Amino acid sequence: MLKKLLQNNIIKSSAGLLIITLLVKMLGYAEKLVLAYYYGTSYRVDVYTVILTIVLSLFYFFREVVEPGFLNVFLEAKSKGDESGAWHLFNKGIRIILAITIPVALLAFLFPESIMNVFAPGFEGDKWVLSVKLLQIAVPAFIFLALSTLTSITLNGMKLFVLPASGELAFKGFILIGIVVFYRELGIVGAIIGIIAGSIGRLGIHLVKLYDKISFRKTSVDKSYAKKAWMLTWPLLLGVSFSQVSSLTDNIFASYLQEGAIAALSYAKKVVELPIIIFPYVLSIVVFPYFSQLAIEKQQEKLKKLLADSLKWIVIAFLPIASFFFIYSTSIIEIIFQHGAFDRTSTLLTSTPLMVYSLGMVFFAIETILVIFYYANADAKTPVFVGIGCVLLHIVLTWIFIGWIGYIGIAIAFVIQKTVKNLILLGLLKNKITFDVKKIRNFLLKIAFPVIIFTLVIFFSKTFMDNLSNMGLLIKMTYMGTSFVVGSSIYLIGLRFAGVFK
Repeated sequence: MLKKLLQNNIIKSSAGLLIITLLVKMLGYAEKLVLAYYYGTSYRVDVYTVILTIVLSLFYFFREVVEPGFLNVFLEAKSKGDESGAWHLFNKGIRIILAITIPVALLAFLFPESIMNVFAPGFEGDKWVLSVKLLQIAVPAFIFLALSTLTSITLNGMKLFVLPASGELAFKGFILIGIVVFYRELGIVGAIIGIIAGSIGRLGIHLVKLYDKISFRKTSVDKSYAKKAWMLTWPLLLGVSFSQVSSLTDNIFASYLQEGAIAALSYAKKVVELPIIIFPYVLSIVVFPYFSQLAIEKQQEKLKKLLADSLKWIVIAFLPIASFFFIYSTSIIEIIFQHGAFDRTSTLLTSTPLMVYSLGMVFFAIETILVIFYYANADAKTPVFVGIGCVLLHIVLTWIFIGWIGYIGIAIAFVIQKTVKNLILLGLLKNKITFDVKKIRNFLLKIAFPVIIFTLVIFFSKTFMDNLSNMGLLIKMTYMGTSFVVGSSIYLIGLRFAGVFK
C-alpha cells in the first residue's frame, strides 16, 4: 500500500507542486535580482529586508502554530466523518486570527517608532526615517498573510497542494511588479505596495476553493477537538515566538554594523534556500498529511519507512550541493547578482556568508522533514523546546562572534544552532520509532567516498577556472554547470557501485 502511495499520490502531487514552487522561486530570485540591480547592498535594501522580516515573522508565527495545531485535528474530524465539526474548527481559526492580527496591525501603524526601536535599534538618520515609513505602509499585509496560513494548510489537508502554492506565486509576483513599476516614482516604497497586493492575492486565490466554507456566525467547536488543538498549539506559541526571535535578532545585531550587512546576509540566504525549497520543502508539504494519517492509523512500520526514505534522499542530494555551493560561492553570487548597483564589493560582501551557510545545507534540508514528523505524531513539545534552547544558543553565539568577526559571525551562529537542533531531534527519534543504527552507519560510510570524489572534482575544476582570465559570465556559468554535471555523474556512479541504490 505504501509503495503504491509513494508511486502515485505523493509523486504526482509533488510534481505539480514542484512546478509551481520553481516558478515561485524564480520570482523570488527575480525580486532579489531587481533589488540588487537597482539598489545593490545600499541601506534601502537593509531597511526593506528588516521590514519584510517583521511582516513575514508574523506570517511564519501563524503558519508554524496553525499547521500542526489545526491540521491534525482537522484531519481527525474528517476521518470520523464529522465534516461540520471540521469546518466549525476552520471558522473558529479565522475568528481567532482576526482577533489577534487587527490589533497588532493597529499598534504597528500607530507606534512604528517603538517597534523599530526593538527590531532595528542601530538604524539612524535616513535608515530610521525610511524604516518607520515603510512599516506603517506594510501593516495591512499582517492580516491577509496570517489568514492565508489557515487557508493554505486547510487546502493541503484536503490534498490540494497546487492551489495554495499558486497563492504564493501571486504573492511573489506582486512584490516584483511593485518594485519594477514604482521604482522611479516611489523607489523602495513600491516593494512594500507589492507586499500588500501580494498578501491580498495570496488569500484571494485560496478563497476560490474555500469561500463557501467561511462563516462569521459564532459556532460551537467540539470540546475534544478544541482541547486537542490547544494541547498541540500551546507549546508552539512559546516555541515559534523564540524561533522568530532568532531571525529578528540577526537584524538587531546587524543594524549596528556596516551598510549592506543585512542585505548581504539576506541575498546569501536566498541563494541557499533555492535547493531547499525545490526538494525538502516541497516534499514536507506533501508528506505531512500522509505522516499524520499513518500516525492516526498507528501504522508504525509504514511511517518509519516513509521518514527513513525521505531523510535518505535528502542527504544523498544535499551533500554534493553543499560542497558545490561552498567551493563556487563567489562565482555563484557574481553570476546571479553582480549587475547594476551590485558591484564587486557587494559580491565579496555576500559570497562569504554564502560559503558559511552552505556548510549547514544538509541540516537546513532535513529539518523540514524532522519537524513535521514530530508534529504529525502529535508531539509539538519536543521540537518546540529543542528549538527554544537552540535559539538561546544562537543569540549567545551571535553576540560572541559578531564582536570577533563582524557580520559573518551571524551566519556562523545560525549554522551552528541549526546543526545542534537537528542532531538533537535525530537523537530523540528513538523515543518515537526504532532505527537500525548499524544500517544508518553503513549508509553514511557508503556515501562518504562518492562525496569526497565529487568534492575533489569540483575543487580542481574551480582551480582551473580561476587560472583562466577574461572569462565572460555566460562562459563561466556554462563551465560551472558542466563541472557540476560531470561531478554529479561520477557521484551517482560511485553511489551505485557502493550499493546505495539497492
